[in-house]
Amino acid sequence: MALKYITILIVLGFTVLFAYDYFPGVATTIEVPKAVFIFLVLGLFLFSMFLNKNKRDDQKTVLKSQVFLSFYIVFLMGLFTVLGGKSSSGISFNNMFFWMVFVIAIYEIFSQWRNIEKSHE
Repeated sequence: MALKYITILIVLGFTVLFAYDYFPGVATTIEVPKAVFIFLVLGLFLFSMFLNKNKRDDQKTVLKSQVFLSFYIVFLMGLFTVLGGKSSSGISFNNMFFWMVFVIAIYEIFSQWRNIEKSHE
């Protein structure tokens, strides 16, 4: 159950960070201290490490998480672009590095999916 809360916090963190990146003017309206972001990211990272220290996640669960997060990021980029935002850090559909990372992520997802299918045969 705790992993679901961590996943929700990670998704919310991605959403806020992408909103700040695509709409930098929002940062002056809604001020969130950098220390809060740093504490949140480090806290989630350490908490997830200690929580999963001796626990092996189901391969299907990991695969579903990777698919969801990969396509959620693309969805956010598309939504914020349609809403008129422009990435100030360069994370956009015009960036070749983004597409290389996305293709690698898709390849990894299909590779894991094939391994899961083979293990069920």
